[in-house]
Amino acid sequence: MKEFKRYAGVIIKSNNKVLLCKRSPNDSMPNQWSIPVGHINKDELPEHAAHREFKEETNIKLPKSIDLVGIINKYTKDGTTKNGVFFVYLHESEKEIMPDLDNAKDGFEHTQCKYFTKKNIPVTRDTQDLVKIIEKILK
Repeated sequence: MKEFKRYAGVIIKSNNKVLLCKRSPNDSMPNQWSIPVGHINKDELPEHAAHREFKEETNIKLPKSIDLVGIINKYTKDGTTKNGVFFVYLHESEKEIMPDLDNAKDGFEHTQCKYFTKKNIPVTRDTQDLVKIIEKILK
């Protein structure tokens, strides 16, 4: 039986925009815009994994205040079998914070990061469920 995968990530919202990072061409979801996200370790709480992954991928330590805003079920490529779950958290910041990819432990997973408004969020088949959550939190 295949392993049930668990992921956690954080949406950063500032001035009614969200931070997205473009995945590296040689990583999972190549060249797609998404939030910093990663696997939840065994016996790790999803919230703790979201904090850890955000720090590893951006070199930014977030305050403890993140809120669960959605859970996305993941399915096999043929869409027939649930094989994972993705916990999506939100941190609201008064000012835009920019990742330091050059000094982040796993900064190589992204090629660039920038803020998007609701009108210009890039959507792909792989990110459509995440974008639905983002659109609900933006005005």
